[in-house]
Amino acid sequence: MVNRLLFLLIILALSFSSLFSQDISFKVTGISGLAFIEKMDINKSLRAFRGSEIHREYRLRTTSNTQVEVSLTRRGDKIGEIIVPQNTILLVNAPIYKDDNRVSLSLLEGYIKVNITKDLGSSVEVHTANTSSVVKGTEFEVAFAEDGSTIVVLSEGNIDVFTDKDEAVLNPKQAYINTIYDKSSIVKQSTDSDPVVFLNRGEEVSREDYINTLETLLTALESVSYEDDYDSFTSLVSAEDGEKAINNMEMKQYRMVAANEGYYNTIIKLINLDETKKNEMIPYARKSLTFYTANQRAINKMNSKINRTRDKFDRIKKKFDERMASSISN
Repeated sequence: MVNRLLFLLIILALSFSSLFSQDISFKVTGISGLAFIEKMDINKSLRAFRGSEIHREYRLRTTSNTQVEVSLTRRGDKIGEIIVPQNTILLVNAPIYKDDNRVSLSLLEGYIKVNITKDLGSSVEVHTANTSSVVKGTEFEVAFAEDGSTIVVLSEGNIDVFTDKDEAVLNPKQAYINTIYDKSSIVKQSTDSDPVVFLNRGEEVSREDYINTLETLLTALESVSYEDDYDSFTSLVSAEDGEKAINNMEMKQYRMVAANEGYYNTIIKLINLDETKKNEMIPYARKSLTFYTANQRAINKMNSKINRTRDKFDRIKKKFDERMASSISN
């Protein structure tokens, strides 16, 4: 009888564990116009309809005169929504490790408006090629322009913003701007910080001399696979510092994904601008594909490194906790 009861308790524990580890789902709840759901590594598109789900490692791409509403739900409860306007590409990132319960999105082109319910219990991240925005409940907009610049516009609450060089807290009535050269600034919101105005200006700048833009984007694409030394965190005494170092690694990888996909996507768009110059564009196409492929390998390597680092850190932390508990009991 005791064994049977123990067995039932184990089954119930596993059931609850499975229930609470369910992924947050992304479902199209409204659509006007034409949009597609695409797998990153498969050259195939499925048309998006009301009720379509966007799974991890899939992206939503909207065309001209289109707007899509995406609801985020967890175990059937709505926790937020995303408005995806025209000419936007949004990627739902795969978790770096299996127990990762964060919501991670990469904006590869265009802009999105996000409204996340407060007290969600896990962070929501929106990454572009050069900026990560982390929230736990707020309303904000993010745009990634054709010239490689990013803007984050906050309506309410606050946002933690991270780049390769900096981190900042964005407050209401402020906008955070970061360029392809990683030059960032916080400005007061105005008509210039409207995401549509920002995108239009980015396109104008990009196409004034699109050959120069191509070369700038290629340089940025080539530098995506550059790696910093993240191993030194293991010598840190503070567990909080170690956790922060790992989180920085994880966000760096998500920005690498956004940069590789976003820059490459823009390069291909600019290559195809002028049909009469296709032969001149062949070297750019070859270079961009070479860099893109190399970056994919670097991203996979970074993923493995993060998993190994987290496992190592967890083991160190566990031993430390055990020693502390032992010393207290003695």
